[in-house]
Amino acid sequence: MPNVYAFAAHPLVQQVAQEEVKTKGGRAVFGVILMFLILCGGVWMLLQSSFGPWQAYLISSVAFWGSWLVLASIWLTGVPGIGNWIPRSTPRFNGPQGAEKSWVVVNPHGENEELQKSFAEFAERNRNGFFTVDDSVKDSATQSDKSAAESAANERVSEEYARDLGVGAADVTVPNIIVVSETELGKDGGEFKYARVTYAAAKPNATDNEPTKELIARIKPKTIELALHSGSLATPTYYALALFAVLFLLHAGLLALYEIKRVEQPQGVPERVPASV
Repeated sequence: MPNVYAFAAHPLVQQVAQEEVKTKGGRAVFGVILMFLILCGGVWMLLQSSFGPWQAYLISSVAFWGSWLVLASIWLTGVPGIGNWIPRSTPRFNGPQGAEKSWVVVNPHGENEELQKSFAEFAERNRNGFFTVDDSVKDSATQSDKSAAESAANERVSEEYARDLGVGAADVTVPNIIVVSETELGKDGGEFKYARVTYAAAKPNATDNEPTKELIARIKPKTIELALHSGSLATPTYYALALFAVLFLLHAGLLALYEIKRVEQPQGVPERVPASV
């Protein structure tokens, strides 16, 4: 009997087990199509021997699209569990997903005009609606929103400073040249939807060269304004649910119509004739 551990340690086996060499692309698509033909085609072959090809197609299609409809419903609602007996096992929108929520810069050079307008209205309506989030805030969700807002601001602030100072964006880095001095979050409707991240110049080090020290001296505080984009995480799930519902109802209706219009065939001659007494 071969050594199992030696087999598992073989370089070829390890390479096949790696994520990046798993079946992808055309081979994966072919595998799915082949599996579909074998499984669904096999069921259809069995059914058509008793019901005929058209009725067998309708029966198998109702079962197939019904199962996908149930699966799409689980994508939509998740499996929340029942009290302490059955824990939550599946979150919502666990199937096809769109864009997740993300922080978007709404400064004058931002792309989303709707979010710019929304931020301006919130700031005007709630002049004291922002509060500073620092290390003293222990709420993990708040700290997560702060980190996400700072990450989005960091991606844009170098371009803003480079435009103002006439230097390359690579020359204005966080935190070597600029640092976050304050992060404020604004809550609207029970959720943090707006943020202001303020930057200031970093303190020059003794090892910094003269151009770096001169650049740091030219840095002035700058505030990057952001708004939370709701994303479209659930949109593909809604489309899938609608598609599967239409296909299921269509085939179920065709099957019912077929049964209503089906003409009973006369009984054939029995295979065995009972012996006369």
